[in-house]
Amino acid sequence: MPTQNVGKFFDFRARVTAPTWMIDPDHGLDAGVVPGASHRRSSGMEQVVELGTSSLDVLQAGGSFPQLFSVELNEDRLKGAKKVQVYFDGITSDGVTLMNDYEEAGSARNVGVQLLDSERKAVLLGHEGRAEYPVAPGFRLFFAARLVSTNGPVEAGEFSSFAECVILYA
Repeated sequence: MPTQNVGKFFDFRARVTAPTWMIDPDHGLDAGVVPGASHRRSSGMEQVVELGTSSLDVLQAGGSFPQLFSVELNEDRLKGAKKVQVYFDGITSDGVTLMNDYEEAGSARNVGVQLLDSERKAVLLGHEGRAEYPVAPGFRLFFAARLVSTNGPVEAGEFSSFAECVILYA
């Protein structure tokens, strides 16, 4: 039975902006540009992945440009293994998109984060997304994340989503 190691928690943060004429007047004049990112749970086990600022147009045209991030493997736990199994777990409604768990006023709506493997293929989330990867030089596995639109019209605001990376060493 492989040993389980919970790697880091990844916090994917972004902002979605809209032209001022598309802003709902009920949300106020500041809704076009969202000030400051959310600052929640922070520890050595967390890695923040900044996805930057995306416009409604970019998201509706297919999504933001992927931002690279890496998962560091524990060399001591490898014990000579040439492969590891990895999966990401987080709040999702479709199994491939992490949902926004920033729920305060000014949060982006109908937006999610899609994780991509090194071949730019969408990663399934949870146990179903468990995949085997060869141990790379430098003991790092590389992934990417991008902001995408989900169901319904995208609304400008702040985005933050957590995912737990689980590594199974053989």
